[in-house]
Amino acid sequence: MFNPTTVDTIVWDFDGVLNRSFSERKSTWNEGFEMEFGQSAETFNEILFNDKFSEVLIGEISLIEVVTDWAGTVGYHGNLMNLIEYWFQNEYSLDDRIMGLLAASKRSNLRNVMGTNNEAMRTQFIAEDLGFADRMDRIFASGLMGVTKPDEGFFDMVSDELSVEPDEMLLIDDSAENIEAADACGWQVHWFDGQDYDGLEAKLTEVGALG
Repeated sequence: MFNPTTVDTIVWDFDGVLNRSFSERKSTWNEGFEMEFGQSAETFNEILFNDKFSEVLIGEISLIEVVTDWAGTVGYHGNLMNLIEYWFQNEYSLDDRIMGLLAASKRSNLRNVMGTNNEAMRTQFIAEDLGFADRMDRIFASGLMGVTKPDEGFFDMVSDELSVEPDEMLLIDDSAENIEAADACGWQVHWFDGQDYDGLEAKLTEVGALG
């Protein structure tokens, strides 16, 4: 049961909440990738985003390793770090309205942290290049934690690291599976469907994040 009076920490998901859905920009990204590198974006996605990528997300395999495997498969001999940088730079479009809500929440007495399924290199990009190291009190990322949402270990680790009770956490996430898992761990939750900004604003107001 939702209890706004106990919320101490807001946990923001990155992709799908702070960052707009990548699916909306997929065709533009694919066309740009093929023009920039002369390679099929579809093949790149197929080779990288398979069952093995789950190991990348928890840091058991490095991102550069799977990109190197792709390069060897398709015969690409360019600079892989330049390719990864292009990828990161073209895979974000921060949601201005959500960012405004985050900025307002930062001015409250509540703690704001990020909880995301991202590997180490993209997490560093999010933290440093996009400035979330300053926008968040902490960043919890699967690639650094060794576990992804919706595994209960992810939620337990965040609660333990922050030394707070589960019901003091409020997760804002676009994944129903993550929401259900956090709820089962005793967290308070808000499912953001990518459209109901008013509902999210109301929830943040209720917990005292907005003045």
